[in-house]
Amino acid sequence: MSYAASLSDLIDLAFAPLRGFLQSPDVVEICINEPGIAFVERVGQPGMMRYVMPELTAERMRFMAERVAAASHQFINEEEPILSASLPDGARVQVVLPPAAPKGGAIVIRRQVTRQLVLDDYAASGALRSTLVTDSAYQLTDDETLLCDLIARGNIESFLREAVCRRVSMLISGGTGSGKTTFLNALMQEIPDYERLITIEDTPELTPPQENHVSLIATRGNQNVARVDPRHLVEASLRMRPDRLLLGEIRGGEAIDFLQAINTGHPGSLSTVHANSPSAAYTRLALLVMQGSGGGLGLTKVEIVEMLRATVPLVVQLGRRDGRPGVVTEIFYDPFVRSGRQRPAAYNDFSKMQEPGVVPLGRKQ
Repeated sequence: MSYAASLSDLIDLAFAPLRGFLQSPDVVEICINEPGIAFVERVGQPGMMRYVMPELTAERMRFMAERVAAASHQFINEEEPILSASLPDGARVQVVLPPAAPKGGAIVIRRQVTRQLVLDDYAASGALRSTLVTDSAYQLTDDETLLCDLIARGNIESFLREAVCRRVSMLISGGTGSGKTTFLNALMQEIPDYERLITIEDTPELTPPQENHVSLIATRGNQNVARVDPRHLVEASLRMRPDRLLLGEIRGGEAIDFLQAINTGHPGSLSTVHANSPSAAYTRLALLVMQGSGGGLGLTKVEIVEMLRATVPLVVQLGRRDGRPGVVTEIFYDPFVRSGRQRPAAYNDFSKMQEPGVVPLGRKQ
């Protein structure tokens, strides 16, 4: 038996608990979020199905990772716990092991399932029913119109709830101790249960209630044996089929990776940033993008800020009142920047950019 065939047999042995999924022609994605739990996506099936699989122990997951690493002439260990590779059948594999995945590891397998479709199939599925046709006269989407109306009426609670549900990417800005993480956890409660979330932070503080989520932990400086910074984890997470990314805090070069993630199919992603106003939040983010890209992508800071406002159109500013943290002192929301045009005069009064809304956390309007 050749070395390649032997290695293929070892991989097959390692992945034995998943053999039924791997041999099924309609399985697209297999996501092991932690030992014993897998979520599987099938062609034509809405959402992902959850499976309890006791045979997927932490030891089995490490065995799977080591076999894939050997087959792809790589290695995976505590110092470098991230692996991207392929199975012999062409399926893509993304692995994150402890300490970067503290619950025991996470493995995602994306299979190459090809379907031959024609336009009639798209029409029959309803994929062409709600298409927005954009022309030179910029128009708001239905979601943006609703959000503009809610904020114009000062209904901040409903505005925030709908913004999360309708997948508006946003930043939570504030100073130290202003309650940013607590507020981010509150917003996560509004994300639909069927979505798949990946959290990235250096201290485990985010607590998504959704079953289908993976928690990844970065290291900064010499905190841990693993050499995994937030940029590595953002890059890895994009191969783990997230609906949204939740980044505990942006404070380095991961800013550009996070923004690119939003622009490549992950709208509704959320993060926090240290800043004293929405304007300062965009400026700080622009500086971090310039730092992370090694030169600002050939753009000026002003141009990067405009790009940021188009990518993340909503900033929620937190502060303190009477010594109490968690007060929403200002909201910046401008959907028109997405088109590169100025807001029409008819909309000049709706925005809380001119009149900051002050809403203590937990108090209803």
